[in-house]
Amino acid sequence: MLRLRRAAYRVAYRVLWLAAFVVAPRGRGAKAVLVHDGRVLLVRHTYGPDRWELPGGGVRRREDPADALGRELEEELGVSAAGATALAVLAGPGRFRHHSTHIYRLDLDSPVVRADPVEIEEARWCEPDSPPGRLGWMTREAFALAGPAGPRDASRSAQSAAHGNGTR
Repeated sequence: MLRLRRAAYRVAYRVLWLAAFVVAPRGRGAKAVLVHDGRVLLVRHTYGPDRWELPGGGVRRREDPADALGRELEEELGVSAAGATALAVLAGPGRFRHHSTHIYRLDLDSPVVRADPVEIEEARWCEPDSPPGRLGWMTREAFALAGPAGPRDASRSAQSAAHGNGTR
């Protein structure tokens, strides 16, 4: 059953990838830089390019990006998005420039995650400056936006909240 579900994800990914050559994607995504004890969590999906990515996923029509992040983190890793800080909205590269991804930072008290074996091939904590392999297109930029991987400075969080990037 696991193999069948993984195969379905791979087929769906390929269909969407091919469709992008006909109609430029205009969707939205939500991803998080998960931080614990100075390290960040990266995932490799069972579908798509063999690259290390930030956890997260697509935002459904009329769905708030923070709610989408919460849904995706719960589905993929069994993690609550409570306390995530909005950092930026990034446009995709090239033909994907109409696709926007909302980037968040989430500091976790524990490194324990429960990776969904259907979507996640591997999840790994790493130092931000020495990832385990090739990174997805926005991962390094998101690391820079998230700032140091150490504990979040309370005054910086308060300043972000005052500017509309508050926690959720």
